[in-house]
Amino acid sequence: MRIRQMGFSSRLKAHRHILTLETLKFISEFLVDGNARQAALRSGIPETYAARQGAWLKKHPMVVAALERDLDPREHQKLQKLMAEINSRMETCKSILGIEELA
Repeated sequence: MRIRQMGFSSRLKAHRHILTLETLKFISEFLVDGNARQAALRSGIPETYAARQGAWLKKHPMVVAALERDLDPREHQKLQKLMAEINSRMETCKSILGIEELA
């Protein structure tokens, strides 16, 4: 019996109705300049496929819904502040678990 590894885009398609941390980071970064490749890079996607993944994420239903909503500068600033808090808490969790060198 052969086991097929599920590709990255297949995993995202399977979770198209779930907001992941990676998708949230992409949305936050895409709102900065509207460049999908740069947003993908800043959200932690490797450079080797950032352009392709950024283009794919732009079409993701969660991203489309978020981008259709016009955020005012105050809401965008609040989103960035909350993303910084999430990143800080993730680093704290990694430190507690002793996995900061793995990520």
